[in-house]
This record gives sequence, C-alpha cells and structure tokens, in this order.
Amino acid sequence: MGGGGRKAHPVKREWYWEKGDPLGVWRGLDWNAVRRGRQVYTEVFAPCHPVTQLTFNHFQAFMTREEIKKLAAQYEILDPNPDKEGNLNKRPGKPTDWLPAPYPNQRAAQFANNGAAPPDLRTILFGREGGADYVFALLTGYGWSGTLMPVPPWIHLKPGQFFNPYFKGGVISMPPPLSDGMIDYEDGTPATASQMSKDVVNFLRWTLEPEYDERRVLFWKCFTTTGLITMLMFHCFQKAYSWRIYQRLRYRWWKKE
Repeated sequence: MGGGGRKAHPVKREWYWEKGDPLGVWRGLDWNAVRRGRQVYTEVFAPCHPVTQLTFNHFQAFMTREEIKKLAAQYEILDPNPDKEGNLNKRPGKPTDWLPAPYPNQRAAQFANNGAAPPDLRTILFGREGGADYVFALLTGYGWSGTLMPVPPWIHLKPGQFFNPYFKGGVISMPPPLSDGMIDYEDGTPATASQMSKDVVNFLRWTLEPEYDERRVLFWKCFTTTGLITMLMFHCFQKAYSWRIYQRLRYRWWKKE
C-alpha cells in the first residue's frame, strides 16, 4: 500500500450467504448475525451514518412487533402533519416511520464531519470495490497503525486523521468505530471488534436487499411449479398423441386387388 490514492486489497472471505452457493439460491442470510448487526448499527453507526428507504416495520424479518414498537418509540420524529396552528411538532416514533437520518440535510452532515458527509450504508456493499470484504477490512483495519506495523513515512496524519491501509490513500477521518466490549449483545455473544464487524456486514447485506430471502423462496416455488407443470404436460402429450404415430402405418399381407 502506497500513496497516490492506492489502498490495500481486502482478504476474500466466504460469507454465510455465499458459502457453497455462488448463484445465491440455496442459502439464506444468517439471521442471528443480522439481528446483532442491527444492534451494532443502532448503537454505533446510526448517529452518523444513515440507512435510507427503510422503515422500522422492515425489521419484522428478524424482530417481533413489540420489539419494533419499543425501538421506534426511542426516537423523536418530526410529524409531517401540522397541528391546528400549522406547526410541525415532534412525537415518539411509530413502526411505520422511516428510519431517522442523523442530519437534516447534506450540508449539515458535511459541516459536522470536516467537509465529508458520511455515506449511506444501505448501498455501501455494492457501491465499494470489494463489497462485504472491503467493509469488514475497513472496520478492522485500524489495528495496523502502530500495533502491527508503523505508519508509512510517506503518509502524514493531521489532527483528527487516522491510518487505515484499506481506505483510499491510507488516511481516513473516521475514528475507530468499534472496540472490544463496547456493547452488550442481547444473546450474550462476546462483542469483539471482529464479531461486531462481521455482524454489521450481515445487517448491511440485508438492508441492501430486504427481500433477499423472500426472492430466494419464490424462485424455488416457481421452479418447482414450472417443473411439475412441464412433467404433467409431457405425460399428457405422450398419452394423447404418441399412438398417432402408429396409426399411420398400414401392414398388408395380401395382394391388393
């Protein structure tokens, strides 16, 4: 990894939804990891990074309705419907509300982050070269600075900047977001930095395509139905029309007069 905008290449990992299934039709998502990743996103990344075009109700794929109501009520949402005086008031969130953005607009996000607006995490797996491997490597790559290797001499860090070999140029303004034991998982899983990185990547894979598992199940339903109909039609064709081939044959054992 050197200067000039270059970066280290992440290690290729075999993720749960890709293990032995390059076409993505056999295996679903690791729902336990998705659920834990939602907790990591809410407690660590949500104050800075948005996940757009999702409501709280989308979490029904791995959460109960009571859990979703409790989660939504923790937020204050600006009600789009004005009151009698025409004012927009805040209210507790509802399951039908969109996930709140951390900043009201793009300029506010840039101003709060030294001119660089945090990207939308919903599309980051498909929007970055390396996808899930890149995000996992980026989240766990801060340990290279001073621990596994010294900062290269051609890289000069300013106050508020950090060295990460997987980021373009090796210099990133985002501080290390994850550290061991910073959250308590609901299921008791040890919250190491690598475990939290793995879980949040699984969650981001789900946010990219919330219908991933439903589409996979629908594919097999359509495939099975089409196969059965094809076999039935082939059987009916053989039964109804194959004898006509022999109907055209005429055997004469005597001389025609």
